[in-house]
Amino acid sequence: MGDTGVRRSIISQLSTLFPGVYSATNVAFVGTHQHSGVGGYLENLLPQITSLGYVKQTADAIVAGTVLAVKRAHANLAPGKLSLGNTTILDANINRSPTAYLANPASERARYQHDQDKEMTVLRFDDTNGNARGLLSFFAVHGTSLYEEWLLSYMNVILSQTPLVS
Repeated sequence: MGDTGVRRSIISQLSTLFPGVYSATNVAFVGTHQHSGVGGYLENLLPQITSLGYVKQTADAIVAGTVLAVKRAHANLAPGKLSLGNTTILDANINRSPTAYLANPASERARYQHDQDKEMTVLRFDDTNGNARGLLSFFAVHGTSLYEEWLLSYMNVILSQTPLVS
C-alpha cells in the first residue's frame, strides 16, 4: 500500500541519483495492501494507531528497497516492448461486505456482472527477443486472512532479527 511520505522519500532519492530522469510526474509507487505485514510507515493517523505509531525503520526499509530495485532496473535498461492483457478470474476474490454492496442503488449494481471486480489487467515487459522481463498486474483482492501459522512464522522472522540485550 503506497503512502505519500514514502513516495516523496523515494522520489527525492531517485531524483538525486538520476537528475532529470525520475520525478513526481513519472514515478508510480504501487503496493499491495495486506494484513500480515509490517506497519508504522503510513503518514495517516488511523494506520499509525493500529501499529502503535510511526516506525521510521520500517519507512526507511521500504524506501531503501524500492530505490535499490529502481537502481538495478535502471542499470539494466534495454530496448523492448510492452503488451497489455485482460482476463476474467472467477472464484479468486470475494466481496467482504455483500450486504453493504446491496445498499448501492439498483442502477449502479446493474452496471456490473459481479459484486466484486473480477478483471485482471497485466502490463508485460518483454525484451527484444520476446522474453518476459517483468510484469505489473492489477487485480482487486484484499489479503485479510491471517492464520495462526502465518503469524507464528512472521513473529519468528521478527524475533530472529531482533538483537538480544546483553
